Amino acid sequence: MIRSSVIGALVSTAAMTSGCSTQPSYQPVATVEQIMEASVEPTSNAVFDAAAWVNGVQVGGPRTDDDWKMGEANALMLAEAGNLLLMGSRAKDQVGWVTRTQAMMDAANEAARAAQAKNTDAIFNAGTTIYRACLGCHLQYINPATVKPSPGQ
Repeated sequence: MIRSSVIGALVSTAAMTSGCSTQPSYQPVATVEQIMEASVEPTSNAVFDAAAWVNGVQVGGPRTDDDWKMGEANALMLAEAGNLLLMGSRAKDQVGWVTRTQAMMDAANEAARAAQAKNTDAIFNAGTTIYRACLGCHLQYINPATVKPSPGQ
């Protein structure tokens, strides 16, 4: 008798949940500007700082295993931020915005692999690609007349 009631409960639960969508409902919360300020800028700066040279001499960058792991984490979060930029109404169009965002994401993933391999040169190369993708997007989508200068400029 216990078996039939357990089976009945399972069947009843399955029937109730089968009508529910298994697809989560994603709803944008932050603006593109907020995502850029809170996520894209700090994580991209961390990737750039992991492979910076001055007059041919590397300055800063990861030294310990934890530093390399943090570099990898920042690169992965930069790639993940790209998904947020492509979500719903945030995508400015389906051509340049998507192409440049995907280029940033691909390069950020490459930087993560480079950090995992502790390869500063590869991080630098990925950072260059990230910079170019971001610059192209900024040139196309940011109106210079509406950009506020940073303090001290």
